[in-house]
Amino acid sequence: MAHGEGSHPQVGNAKHNVHVMNISTGKKVKGGSSKLTGRVLALSFDAPGRLLWAGDDRGSVFSFLFDMATGKLTKAKRLVVHEGSPVTSISARSWVSREARDPSLLINACLNKLLLYRVVDNEGTLQLKRSFPIEQGSHPVRSIFCPLMSFRQGACVVTGSEDMCVHFFDVERAAKAAVNKLQGHSAPVLDVSFNCDESLLASSDASGMVIVWRREQK
Repeated sequence: MAHGEGSHPQVGNAKHNVHVMNISTGKKVKGGSSKLTGRVLALSFDAPGRLLWAGDDRGSVFSFLFDMATGKLTKAKRLVVHEGSPVTSISARSWVSREARDPSLLINACLNKLLLYRVVDNEGTLQLKRSFPIEQGSHPVRSIFCPLMSFRQGACVVTGSEDMCVHFFDVERAAKAAVNKLQGHSAPVLDVSFNCDESLLASSDASGMVIVWRREQK
């Protein structure tokens, strides 16, 4: 499920559909449905709420133009990340850091890599910028941009991994992008989430365990 501005949440399902819903009536909005090539596994809006990306279990990411006033959804672009590799996570960011002002998309797709794409136009066309090594072959691993990246040097992203670790990467480093690794899980790490000031990070794994990590004060 994704939610832009207004009262129209978006949902994806196993029947390959993306639907815009009216939150007041619980019904689908006219003109607010579209079909993907596979089961919808990931959804993410850009910050203004005008572009929606959806990823499916066959390796495709679609962009949609969203009319906030009417709830209408218009299919714009399709990118095949890798044929047959499920797209398990999409995270959008308007700009990554003070040095990298391009809108960006962070994608997990069961390729043993975390993928960072640049958004190159208003229709959501994607261009691969960088990739980072992780272990992900089959589990629905998710990743996020760090919320405070615009206020410091560099720009970090965080991802789960099937090696039972939480990985941090600086997307602006040309070499040695891995900056931290948290160990403590005994199963593949599936999801990660920061609080708003990055003082706490929660990570969850395939065994049902959730660990809350506290940032060390320097």
